[in-house]
Amino acid sequence: MSLLTLNEYFKVDDVLTDMTSVILSDPTGTYGVKRNDTDAIVVADGVAMTKSATGSYTHSFTQPEAGLTYTYWTEWTYGGETFWDEHTVSGSVADDFHSSAGAMNKADMIAWLKVEFQPLILATPDGTLGQIIDNAVRYWNTNSAYKISTMVDAPSSGSRVQITNAIKSVVTVWPSLSTTWIWNDHPLWTMMGIQVLDNITGDLVMLSESFRNYRVYVGSDMRWLWTKSEDPTKGGYLSIINVPTAAEKLCVIGTKRITAGESIKVEYIKDWVLNYSKALLKQIEGNTLRKGAICNVPTDGDTLVREGVEEQKDLKVALAENGRWVVFAKRA
Repeated sequence: MSLLTLNEYFKVDDVLTDMTSVILSDPTGTYGVKRNDTDAIVVADGVAMTKSATGSYTHSFTQPEAGLTYTYWTEWTYGGETFWDEHTVSGSVADDFHSSAGAMNKADMIAWLKVEFQPLILATPDGTLGQIIDNAVRYWNTNSAYKISTMVDAPSSGSRVQITNAIKSVVTVWPSLSTTWIWNDHPLWTMMGIQVLDNITGDLVMLSESFRNYRVYVGSDMRWLWTKSEDPTKGGYLSIINVPTAAEKLCVIGTKRITAGESIKVEYIKDWVLNYSKALLKQIEGNTLRKGAICNVPTDGDTLVREGVEEQKDLKVALAENGRWVVFAKRA
C-alpha cells in the first residue's frame, strides 16, 4: 500500500521555530496514529517525528488499506512546557484512481486533491475543497449529455411511471418484447415433424402467426412524454400510450445526473470531475499566492491561475464534444 506523510509546522511570533521535541503521542500515552473505523493503532505511541527543516517535522507510515481516515496526536515541548494537538487526516484512496471498479465519494476526492498537490500543503481548507467538488458536479449536471440506460416495468397504456433521479432527461424509450417462436412455444406444431400440413392445420398456423404479429403491430405506435422533476432528489415521470401488449419492460435511455452523495464509479465521469476540480483549485491557490505578492512576497500565483483557467476551458470543450447528444434512428 502507499505511504501517508504527516507534516507539522511550528511558529513562534509567526516565524518557523524548532521545538525541543516532537513526537506522536496522545495525552493518555496510548497511540500515535489510529484508524477511525476500528480504533486500531497504526503508529505506536512515542514515535518521534523527523525534522525536515526549521520548524518543520514529518513522519510517514504505510497505510494498511486505501481510503481510511486517521486520528493522530502531536506532543511537542518548547520552553520547558509540553503541549498536545489532535489531528484528523484522510489517507489516499485506491491506487487505481481511474478504475471503474473504484468508486469515489466526496471525501475520497478531497483526499485525491491533497495527494495530487503533494509535497505542497494546500492553503485551501477542506470545506472549500468540498465546495469545489460540488461546483464541478453542478457544472456536469447542467451541461453534460452523457447517456445511461435503465429498465423499468412497463405501465399500462395511458398511465405513467417514475424514473430514477439519476436520469436528468429521457432521450428515447424502447419496449422490451418477449418474442415467441411458433416451433418452440407451440408443441402441436413441433410434434408434427415433417408431416404434411393439412388445410385446417395450415390455417391455424397462419392464424396464430397473424394474431401474434397483430398484437405487436397494435403497439408499434407507442408514444411517450417526459415530465421533468424540479426536485433533483426525485425522478421525473414518463407518460406513455400504446404500449405493446407483449412488452413487460421498457428500456429508458437518458442523460446522466450525478446524485447527491453518490459515489462516482464510471471512469469517464470520475476522471472529468477530478480534473475539473483540480483546475478550479489551481485558480483558488493561485489567487491566494497573488495576495502574498501584494505583500512583496514573490510568487507564481498568476501562472497557477492561468493554468487553472486554461484547463477549465479545455475540460468544458471536452465535455461538450465527448458528451454530445446521439440521435437514435430506426428503420420505418
